[in-house]
Amino acid sequence: MDTLSGLGQRLLCRSRVLRFRAKRAVGLTDRPTLVVYPGRVAKGRLEVLGRVLEDEGVFDAAHSNSALRNLWLTFKRYETDEIGGARVWYDGPVGSGELVSDSEGYVRLDVDVDATHLGEDAAPWTPIRFRLEAADGYDFPPVEAEGRARVVSPAARFGVISDIDDTIIHTGAFKMLRHWRIVTANSPEARTAFPGVSEFYRALCDGAAGPQTNPVFYVSSSPWNLSDIFERFMAQKNIPAGPMLLRSLSDDALGWLLRRHRSHKDRAIDDLMADYPGLGFVLIGDSGQKDATVYAAAVERHPGRVLAVHIHDVRPEGTVSTEVERELRRIEAAGVPTTLGRTLEQASAHAEAAGLVAAGTQAAVLAEVAEEVGKPTRFGPFPVIVQP
Repeated sequence: MDTLSGLGQRLLCRSRVLRFRAKRAVGLTDRPTLVVYPGRVAKGRLEVLGRVLEDEGVFDAAHSNSALRNLWLTFKRYETDEIGGARVWYDGPVGSGELVSDSEGYVRLDVDVDATHLGEDAAPWTPIRFRLEAADGYDFPPVEAEGRARVVSPAARFGVISDIDDTIIHTGAFKMLRHWRIVTANSPEARTAFPGVSEFYRALCDGAAGPQTNPVFYVSSSPWNLSDIFERFMAQKNIPAGPMLLRSLSDDALGWLLRRHRSHKDRAIDDLMADYPGLGFVLIGDSGQKDATVYAAAVERHPGRVLAVHIHDVRPEGTVSTEVERELRRIEAAGVPTTLGRTLEQASAHAEAAGLVAAGTQAAVLAEVAEEVGKPTRFGPFPVIVQP
């Protein structure tokens, strides 16, 4: 399978080269743009990832309720035209310098940094300015972009590692074909947060140093192509922002198509555990993408580091399945508490009892759930069942 995947990547790379040559020959190239993803500061390093792409009008497209238009925009979002060899200048508290994009368009800022020198106002985010200056074969004015890196406060008590699809955002990833309209929605306005997420995540992140004392990291098998939608969605829904560890389709397109999630999430969780050795973590996921299995393995690989595991149950009612329950028992056998539910009622109750969130959090979560359940969305009433 690895050989097949490698062959596929080589063929894909070759096709991109040929496609670019053909587009340039007939004058159909689009102007370049620079997308910068939220980064992080850890263990004396500042890391920020960005990407240079042709701007095909996807990222700033106006919200549309047209299924056909969204389907087209989704195709363009995944069928990206990457620009290699582009020169990107950066400037910020870590100094300044130049980066060059690789063959997939990625630029990686990875520099030494002393967090104490970033300034008292650095946490929770320190800004970095980027400017796309030149790319072979393109004539364009410089493109400015703002980046930022998460700085974890010394006052942080723990961190949160959360999935995205069907954990905080209703995407129907568990039943992709049935919910294709949600999956292909190209704007954050067309997506819906699960009730209670905003209250619960903000409560988890609150701490002595302010509303984002405890960091949240979003580990998802979704591709980087969706990162801007996720970022804007979280801002609109008042869900705490955090670095995202998403998947590169360029590195593992076959694995993404075959919905192989585990290896990517395993590596991302291991990286976060290594980057923040002084923090324990609350893990939050859903029942549709093997998160219980991924988290059970993480508990075993990192004994004493996981404080709790919460799984959002998105399985159809009446589903007879013991896999998720079996994995949760495996986690509990290691001494880590778990919850499984269609809402965050049990998760918020546990967090409050364990002192991870402030008193009154469960009541606030239940109030948000009660307000949102049954409220109509673009795809019908919100599909949440409040358990007695």
